[in-house]
Amino acid sequence: MRFLHGKIKAQSGEKIKVSISKPTRILIMPMREFKKYKENFTFTYFGGQKEDSYEFTVPKAGTWIVVVEKGTYLKPIDIEVKISKESAPAAAPKRKEKKKNKKKEVEAPELEDAAGSEEVKE
Repeated sequence: MRFLHGKIKAQSGEKIKVSISKPTRILIMPMREFKKYKENFTFTYFGGQKEDSYEFTVPKAGTWIVVVEKGTYLKPIDIEVKISKESAPAAAPKRKEKKKNKKKEVEAPELEDAAGSEEVKE
């Protein structure tokens, strides 16, 4: 199998766009899956057989490998590939809300006269 590949660092939510000149397979996978692909082990990927272009939204931040297959080893095809990355829409930064300590107002107990005087009614 002959293939072209490229490495892209992307954040979650960014888009990877792959444009091709001829129908072929486009595979997008993390680095550990690419190692399996090269060694002919079972691997997982996003994409598949595509006609002209493929747009992929990155589910998790990291390094992603874009593979474009060039046919078989005995019958390679000439193909032009363009890979681009679009930034994710800017989200408002998350702010942690601080818990405010609300002080409860407590009424002070009534103070009694220390001499213990009582009111006498006549």
